[in-house]
This record gives sequence, C-alpha cells and structure tokens, in this order.
Amino acid sequence: MTKRKHAFLLALPAALALLVFFMIPMLFILAKTLLTNGFSDFADFFTDSFYLNILWTTVRVSLVSTLISLLLGYPTAYYMARTHSKLKNVMMVVILFPFLVSAVVRSYGWMVILGSNGLLNQLLQALGLISQPLKILNTETAVIIGMIHLLIPYMILSLVGILQSIDPNVEYAAYSLGANPVKTFTKVIFPLSLPGIISGCVLVFTMSMTSYVTPKLLGGSKFRMMATMVVQEINVNFDWGAASAISYILLAVILVVQVVVVLSTSGYMKRMGGGKNA
Repeated sequence: MTKRKHAFLLALPAALALLVFFMIPMLFILAKTLLTNGFSDFADFFTDSFYLNILWTTVRVSLVSTLISLLLGYPTAYYMARTHSKLKNVMMVVILFPFLVSAVVRSYGWMVILGSNGLLNQLLQALGLISQPLKILNTETAVIIGMIHLLIPYMILSLVGILQSIDPNVEYAAYSLGANPVKTFTKVIFPLSLPGIISGCVLVFTMSMTSYVTPKLLGGSKFRMMATMVVQEINVNFDWGAASAISYILLAVILVVQVVVVLSTSGYMKRMGGGKNA
C-alpha cells in the first residue's frame, strides 16, 4: 500500500467528522437562508456602511493583533529553540499555562488591569506619569491587548517547532562566510522559518477574526466585530437571515485570506522543498 493510501486512511475519520458535523449543517443553513430571503441579506450587508465598517474593524484588529503577536513571539520562540538552559522548560510552562484558564477569566483580568481605577492607571498615577486615568477599557486598544494575550501562545508554538528544525550549523556556516548576525537572520534564519511564520499568522488571524468573548468584554457594548454582530442579530434582533449572512461573509473573508497566503507563498515553498510530491 502506498504512502498516499496510508495518509488517506488516516485522514478519513477526521474528514468524515468534519463533513457530518460541520459541512452538512453549514450547507443546510446556507440553503435555508437563500430559500427564505434569497441574496437580500448578503446585499444588505454590502450596501450598508454600518456593516462594512464592522467588517473593516474586524480585519484591522485581527491584522494588528497578528502582527504584534509575531513581533513579540518570534524572539521568544527563537530563544527557546536555541537555548540549552533549564529556563526553556520554565518558559514552556509559562506559555502553556494560559491554556488552563478560560478566555472569559483572562478578559475579566484585563478589565481589572485596564479599567479607569485599574492597576495600570493606579500605577501610572502613583509614578506621576499621568494626572487623569487613561481611557483604555472599552476601546479597540483594549481588545487588541486582550487578543494578543490570548493568541500569542499559538504564534510561539508554531514558530518554535520550525526554528528547532533549522540546523544551527547553517548559522555557523553563514558566520564563517563573513555574514554578520543581521545578515544571517535576514538571509538564512528568517527565510527558513517562513513556513512557521505563515502557519502562526494564519492561525492567529483566523482566531482573531472569529473571537467573541474578548471583544465583547474588553470592547464594551459599543464596540462591534463580526462575531459579536452574529450573536446580536440572533439574540437582540431575532434576524437569523442576517446572522447567517454575516457568518458566511466572515467565513468567506477568512478563506480568501488563506487562499491568498497559500498562492503568494507557494512558489517559495516549492523552492524550499515544500511542494515536492511524496
């Protein structure tokens, strides 16, 4: 039996589960929405500036959260991939520990920190850096902070694996040929770690786009993203058609971004060996 048949048999249970519990219900809801209202709910979304602004806010928050997570997570992942210190195990525990705490608890923690009378404002006022409390809670900034705290472990874990697979001798070879640390990173380490960067960014971006708890708690009632609008259309407006349209538009945007990323990086991945057939 060939490797492809083995791979197919291993993937078959998960594929069937996704088909039965994900694809079929989604297609049923889409068909029901189209049969009931046609494309009117989708047309209303794209012709209303209110909904378009919410879509742009969702994309903007997700992009900023992904970029900052990458900038903060890459140095941490690189250190963990290269260090032989016992501190590496401690760092891994610290990174994995947030998974033991729900997003609700973590968001409430940030509410305590970022509130007008929160720990951050109290500290800044005690140091004499501000005279009036900063307005952070119930803003886009608070949502981005909460998103980064929630999702940066996924970025770090995606990067650690690929960075550990890069042979340190490659760096030593670059140094021996006269490359300085900056050039070694830009010409050797960064290109080789691009698969981990892509997977980490796609994962963080997707989870940011679909996040509900963090925007709801840290953004307040006036801050809206696509996921919060779905719940509002169902629980407040009782408009299942609009909720379905928003859900499918959100899914379509995520899929478009992923397809663009795959197509734009496929040539590089083939040159690196990722496009070779087994």
